[in-house]
Amino acid sequence: MRTWAFTVDDIGLDGYSSEAQLATILDFCDHHGIRATLFVVPRHNGVRIDTKPGYVRILRDAVARGHEVAQHGLDHDRFEMGIPPEMILMLPHEGPSRKFLAENRDKLADEHSVERIRKKLQTGRHILEDALGSRINGFRSAALQSCENMFTALAEEDYRYDSSTYLQKAGWDLLNGIAYTPQEITSERFASLQMPAVMKELPLTAEYTWYLQQEKFAQALALAIHDYGACMNAGIPFVPLCHVAPLQEGDPGLGFALYQELLGHMAQSGTPAESLTLGEITDTFTAPCGASGTESTHETQFQRQNQRMETNRHGG
Repeated sequence: MRTWAFTVDDIGLDGYSSEAQLATILDFCDHHGIRATLFVVPRHNGVRIDTKPGYVRILRDAVARGHEVAQHGLDHDRFEMGIPPEMILMLPHEGPSRKFLAENRDKLADEHSVERIRKKLQTGRHILEDALGSRINGFRSAALQSCENMFTALAEEDYRYDSSTYLQKAGWDLLNGIAYTPQEITSERFASLQMPAVMKELPLTAEYTWYLQQEKFAQALALAIHDYGACMNAGIPFVPLCHVAPLQEGDPGLGFALYQELLGHMAQSGTPAESLTLGEITDTFTAPCGASGTESTHETQFQRQNQRMETNRHGG
């Protein structure tokens, strides 16, 4: 079965989300028959999402309408669960994060113990479950930060799936204004991110609508269409990412226009996919087995990421 999941990050994050914007996204989803997975920030600036009645009402109603709520970190701090990938740290607004990492790398290693990450996961999960009155089964970290201990902690806390990895770096290259070539998306690459018998890893493809401007619309749409086709050919779920406010605060209407164009392409492509939540995909999708010679764990990906950052740190 071909599937795709519309995923929305930063719900409840001040400056990147409002109740009205979330309601607009859900109306768009309902109009187009999309089952969304909503990644909610449990606590921001010390304020818990379960103390925000407007958000709680919208989220409870969304779940009743067939959407899913999943956990998005704890406080959305840049380094609460691990280290973001280099492509995200290189975004123009991430200058303070790059500086913090350079000055605190050794301290962060201590912060990212399995025990400390488990406590953060537990706190965030309890906040969301108190708000919704239902179980939280899925996770995505803020800014796709990660470390091996984060995945260990997620497994020990019995999360059913994670979606903190990615398949298409070119989406962020486009945001960074640098030359890009779409990466190949294959079942072997998808399989290399899996943790058999622990939980499913459902990597996203890319962010296509971050404050989208007219001059980048055609490139972003072409990349989204490329990634959709690659995922369908590989027999894996297509999992695009968007953010509540950035989807709607680029040039007027362009974020939703890109998804409308993409939906039209899906319907006419000859490989239509069913819209499911990530939780539903977890229940129904069997991940392909890794091929000989491919990476079999997350470790190699993160080792390479950290090696690049260490090289940059020392001026290599």
